[in-house]
Formats: sequence, C-alpha cells, structure tokens
Amino acid sequence: MARSMRGYFLRKVIYLGITVLLIMTFNFFLFRIMPGDPIRLLFPRGADPDTLELWRGLLGLDKPIWEQYFNYIIGTFTGDWGISFGFAKREPIFDILPPFITKTLFLSGVGTVLAVFLGVIYGREAAWRKGKIFDKVATTTAVVLYSVPTFLFALFYIMIFAFIIPTWPFQGATSPSYLFDSMNIFEQIIDVAQHAFLPVMSLILESLAGFALIVRSSLIDVLTEDYILTAEAKGLEERDILKKHAMPNALLPVVAVIALNVGWIMGGTVMIEYIFTYKGLGYLTWEAILYYDFPLLQAVFFLEIVAVLAANFIADILNFYLDPRVKI
Repeated sequence: MARSMRGYFLRKVIYLGITVLLIMTFNFFLFRIMPGDPIRLLFPRGADPDTLELWRGLLGLDKPIWEQYFNYIIGTFTGDWGISFGFAKREPIFDILPPFITKTLFLSGVGTVLAVFLGVIYGREAAWRKGKIFDKVATTTAVVLYSVPTFLFALFYIMIFAFIIPTWPFQGATSPSYLFDSMNIFEQIIDVAQHAFLPVMSLILESLAGFALIVRSSLIDVLTEDYILTAEAKGLEERDILKKHAMPNALLPVVAVIALNVGWIMGGTVMIEYIFTYKGLGYLTWEAILYYDFPLLQAVFFLEIVAVLAANFIADILNFYLDPRVKI
C-alpha cells in the first residue's frame, strides 16, 4: 500500500511538472506572436526612438527569443515576473498581484463551497424522488440554469436589485476607502459581504446546477446496486440508506468535478468581476488585455493554470484514498 501510494504520488508529481512546463512555454509564445509593440504603450506618441530602444533593452525585449524564454522560466520560479507595460506602468508585477489574488480567492472560494453544498442537496433530493414531479421540475430547472451564460445572471441580479433595493452596492469589493476605514470590524465584514453577494450568486448558479445534475445521475446509478438492495432487505430506514450507504459512493465523481470547476470559476470571474468592478484576477485580466500588457497577462494566466492543476492534483490524491478501485 505504502509503495503503491508513493509510486502513484511520484507519477502525478512528474506529470504535473511536465504539464506546468508545457503550459508555461505556450504562455510565453502566445503573447509574443500577437501584433503590436508593447513598448510604445509605455510612452506617448512621438517619443524619442532612442528612449524606446533604451527601455526595450531594460525590459529584455531586445534579446534573442530563446534568451527571453530562458529568463522567463527562471524569473517565474524566482519571483521576477517582470514589469507591467500598460495597466500599472513600470510597476513590478509581483507587487501588483496580491490584492487582486485575495479578492478572487474569496469570491471563487465562497462560490465553490456554496455551489457544492447546495448542488449536492439539490441533486440528492431529485435522485431520491426520481420520476416524480419534484424530480422533473428540479432537473429541468438545473438544465436551464446550466445553459445560461454567467454574465446574464449578473445583469439579471443588477436589474432586480436596482428596482427592489436601489441602495444595494453594485460596484467594487468594498465601499470607498474613506468610508470603509471609518467602520468598525463588524461593519466592515457586513460591507464586504454585501459587495460580494451579487458576484457570488452570479457565479454559483450555473455551477450549482452542474453539481446537481452530476449528483443526481451518480446517485441514481448507486441506488440500483446490490448492496443498497441488501440494506433495504435488512429493514434499514430509507434515509439511513441514502445518507450512510448511497451518498458516500455517489459523491466520488463530485471530487473530480470540483477540481474542474475551479478552472471554470476562475474563467467565469472575468466577466463577473468586470460587470461589478470587483477588482480580482478576472478584472485584472480584462484590463491587461485592453492595455496589451502581456507580462501581466502571462502572470495572471500562469496563476490561473497553477490553480487548476493544483486542484486536479489534490482531486487525484483524494480519489486514491476514497476510491479503492484507483488503488487497484
């Protein structure tokens, strides 16, 4: 068992390292084949050509492409992620990212936890009532929600809240700093929660529906297994059979889906954060695209890729412990 675990873990680490290197390579070349000259974004039109060449040399863009690539790989792992060309001109990218990362982690973390919790309950109840009115309505609703683009939920919420509660905050992660700093800790928590409520609700609906459909399908399959029939023949309570015997096995596919959902939520935050001016990584990505700030885009993409790969790696390790078939 210990040897099997070490071998499984070692293979996953090797695959993870190779994947990260390949994606970093793609990430490097992707932005260098885009048209335009990023150096000119640092200076107004008509800037002295000698100044442009000087900065091209300072930023390492005059070096051969292979040398730029080597420096990019080394810099990524040593914290030297370059300088912003457009969004925050001439500021180190490593200093720009932390506040944006914090906001996105909060938004995506809360959204994922709520989506999993509510989606599991939703799918469980639909599967338990398979073929009944509740199941048909719940499944149809989940399919519709899963089909709607995330940003439409955001626009819908804005219209509803603007009509019902026009004073509700629709922009930013907090109130303006001069107001936020004057609040006590309890008021600050309420303020953060209010600003995050609509973005989180916009993010979780589609994800929640996906979890619900997967749990329903998985649980329906589990409920036909022989050990469930044996439990029923022993006279166990139906709810005990559901909670103690059926659900633990039905939730195994959800572990993998949670990992995939991390990537979906990280991508979904781009439009949501921009609509609500919630300045996380999604908002930063959009701004970097507008400014053609490819060093910043490289850094953001790398972080998002690492988040998805790490989530999938953790899911693989959890599956090893939860599912005996993986050990075999």
